[in-house]
Amino acid sequence: MNLTPPLATTHSGQVETSIADTANADKAIADTVITEKLAKPLRIAVLLGDDVNLDSHSAQVLGTFAERERVQICALDAAPSTTQEPTAHEPKVHEPSMYEQRSLTALLGQATTAIEQGQLVELTFNDANQPQSLYLLDGLRAAKLRLHAHAFIAGFAAGNEVTDVANAATVANKALAAAKRSPAQTVQHQTVANTLNEAFVALRQGVTALAARTQAPLKGTTDIKQTNDTNHQTGYWFSDQHQARVLCLNLVAKTSHQADESRNLSQSLVLTQGTQLAAPKALVDENRLFVAISGDSINELKAKLFQLLSSLDIGTPDTSFASHQLAFWFERYHANAPLALVLMAASIDDLKLEAKAMLTALESDAIRHHGQHFKTPAGSCFTARPLGDAGLTFVYPGVGTVYANMFNNLHEYFPALYHQLEREGDLSAMLQSPQIYAANVKTAAGMSLSQQAISGVGASYLFTKLLTQVFNIKPKMALGYSMGEAAMWASLDVWQTPHAMINATENSDIFNHAISGELTAVRRAWQLADNEAIVWNSFVVRADSHEIKALLPEFPRAYLAITQGDTCVIAGCETSCQALLAKLGKRGIAANRVTAMHTAPAMLVHGQVQDFYTQALKPEALKPKALKAAAQDLPIRFISAAQTAPVTVDSHSIGRAIADTFCSPLDFSALIHNATEQGARLFVEVGADRQTSTLIDKISHAHASQSTANAATAAIACNAKGADAITSLLKCLAQLISHRVPLSLTPLIQPLSANAAPLSSAVLPEGEPQ
Repeated sequence: MNLTPPLATTHSGQVETSIADTANADKAIADTVITEKLAKPLRIAVLLGDDVNLDSHSAQVLGTFAERERVQICALDAAPSTTQEPTAHEPKVHEPSMYEQRSLTALLGQATTAIEQGQLVELTFNDANQPQSLYLLDGLRAAKLRLHAHAFIAGFAAGNEVTDVANAATVANKALAAAKRSPAQTVQHQTVANTLNEAFVALRQGVTALAARTQAPLKGTTDIKQTNDTNHQTGYWFSDQHQARVLCLNLVAKTSHQADESRNLSQSLVLTQGTQLAAPKALVDENRLFVAISGDSINELKAKLFQLLSSLDIGTPDTSFASHQLAFWFERYHANAPLALVLMAASIDDLKLEAKAMLTALESDAIRHHGQHFKTPAGSCFTARPLGDAGLTFVYPGVGTVYANMFNNLHEYFPALYHQLEREGDLSAMLQSPQIYAANVKTAAGMSLSQQAISGVGASYLFTKLLTQVFNIKPKMALGYSMGEAAMWASLDVWQTPHAMINATENSDIFNHAISGELTAVRRAWQLADNEAIVWNSFVVRADSHEIKALLPEFPRAYLAITQGDTCVIAGCETSCQALLAKLGKRGIAANRVTAMHTAPAMLVHGQVQDFYTQALKPEALKPKALKAAAQDLPIRFISAAQTAPVTVDSHSIGRAIADTFCSPLDFSALIHNATEQGARLFVEVGADRQTSTLIDKISHAHASQSTANAATAAIACNAKGADAITSLLKCLAQLISHRVPLSLTPLIQPLSANAAPLSSAVLPEGEPQ
């Protein structure tokens, strides 16, 4: 068995040199090589050598290197283990140590020499028996060739514990020092790599983690450590704004030299993020099927469903078949057709069941003639009376909707969007990642009001950009539930510096003290002494608002804060609220949240709230658009709970509207009625979870039952707690398609094409910190 993989420089097909020729070279010489290479700063560009992540430009440039400029390091036949026991028929022989095999760092030392001579180095190895490659070249040359590297090798070091050269921690510090990187800004991963092939695999995983901005445990990882003591989340790899992510990959080789002696080779490689993003995961695949079918009539849709079922019955249900089917139906889909249905399923067999259920629905009178919307738990849907986008309204939820680990895999599908957002502002602060993505899921439940407010606005901001920029969905109106009004203005390109609100909210006396925390505004309103305690709570109760209002004079420290359909929220002194509920004869559900928003004491800070939200606006938000001919260019109408007419888009009017909503009782039912009167028909909840969608459906249904003149409405959420984030998003898109809302299907279609460029190219990954 060849345990010493070759380093071959090809020139006219001839092998010029081989590591096998120097396999038994003195270890001191190898150490000297590494030390010399690390004496000056390294910047080796690394590119993932696969068809998915290597874009066409990079592949073309790498192909221009002549044979004499190429060096290949192979580990395809590396031993799976150097400690395996011989069988009964095999003699017990000495197994070479990792050092004798040539360590990864030793090979990198030699590769650096080739790179400095302008050569392209290719590392070739197996990962799960699949051939893989990494391309290495000088970082400066890569920049001149306009190659965007997935990562950079900035330093490496090795030490053998038996010879007492260094222990693992010392080796890691040595590598970091060579890379001129601070341990405090570094994420460290430790894993066992007993063979060169395993070391190559670990290196590729580290490069992939940086390119995908995903801080997930590497395969075989025995320890994950962040020396800056932040949360150990495994989703998006958050970093300080304008700071490059740094990974110190610590490899430990456990080998046996003699029966009574063990030796552990420690190797550390410091990797920094590159400018090239990993290719996005496909939104639809064989396990997440999404078939959009359009037509001029229900009968045409039925005919196409029968065609789909026939093809599914005769086809072979494998991965390629599923991809072919999805691509085929996307190609036949017409955005301008009057009707469309969507089938969603987790497998081909489930897709057949969904198609048959849809056929049954299309034959029913309720669907064909009465316009009922059909929807299955899997997400398949259809409506014979589409609402269109004329009344498309974005709805922004209020405080309290965020939850632990919310949509933590979303970045894997939209890496370009996350790249854009982290360049525009502090993405970690925007989502309050230390709390939301903490190792302990209970951390999110203990967030302060200001933290919940920031994270809620951040979630809405993220989904707004996702819907408007990635899927090109253009709302005609917008409204917010409570503090959702602030999220509305921050998300829809009105405020000039919305990210500045993060720090302002974190340090705001309003959120931290006046209407939350110690409730100083309440203390003033109730004229309490400093030593008198306030026990505040709020309760959701199923009751008519008029019943509650009639009892409020008896309980001056209890308030009707929110009216929302057939339920209300009362807030105030916990004892007073409980007494009011007892007299009302109703059972309330305690929210256990300390906030005096929408109560009388909040009026004491009305001026402060107005000043806080009186923000400079973007110039384009102030430009008159009414003269533009295209309907999609008309300005969004912003609807506030504080007034019946749309809010005038100027700093003072916006600040006053938010303050009025913030400090006054909220009648969400009246807000939805007002929006409906202004033409709102299709309400899309933009943010974490689905706080408002169910409420809107109930409010709209009750409103419609009071008069036959009221038009049909529908409410859709783009996220749901406890459900897969991508599936929830696809269900939202499916319903929008069925209602014939114009949107881009490119993010769904493009990955299905083998020749498609990675979607991350939609936003050029330039200007990354190094």
